Amino acid sequence: MHPILKAALEPLAAQIEPVSLEEAQVRPSPGHGRWCAQEILEHLILTYKLTSDSVSKQLKSGRVPKNKRGVLQSVLRMQTLGVGHMPNGVQAMKAVRPEEYTPEAGSAIAVRFMQSAEEMDTHLVAARKKFGIQACGEHPFFGVMRVDEWRRYHSIHARHHAGQLERAIRNARTQVAGERAAAAVEQASSKATT
Repeated sequence: MHPILKAALEPLAAQIEPVSLEEAQVRPSPGHGRWCAQEILEHLILTYKLTSDSVSKQLKSGRVPKNKRGVLQSVLRMQTLGVGHMPNGVQAMKAVRPEEYTPEAGSAIAVRFMQSAEEMDTHLVAARKKFGIQACGEHPFFGVMRVDEWRRYHSIHARHHAGQLERAIRNARTQVAGERAAAAVEQASSKATT
């Protein structure tokens, strides 16, 4: 995997790896639309698949996509790729929302996460060989992008979600530990009354 991606993605895989199945499914604020730890990684996995599909389409066609970027795409592109900032609170587009997935423990999620990133990077390597420094796919918000821009985007996007993942895991561990302690107290009090 390219060093730019590796540096951004390996810390997330390391964060999720020790998380239990139960902890991976706890949402930070029930009812507020926030994602649990697994959903955050599922979202990133979906973005890698979307990129792989876009680049694969260009590899099959053999044509470089036309640069048809609007004003909004240019502004978003400058903010994200130029400045390196992704705004908080912007809802993900439907195609990359983790709506259906099989609950897993962190170790399994980490493996799938890194595998999907490797698959995407394989497509990017092939695109670099075929298209050089020309555009090799189209992002729904940023328009057509070169290989280096795809890697920078995914690096920034992963770092954007790193804090969210850390908070989700910390909250889940606190909540699960509290539920276990309450269950132990309840069990001890029921034994004492019998």
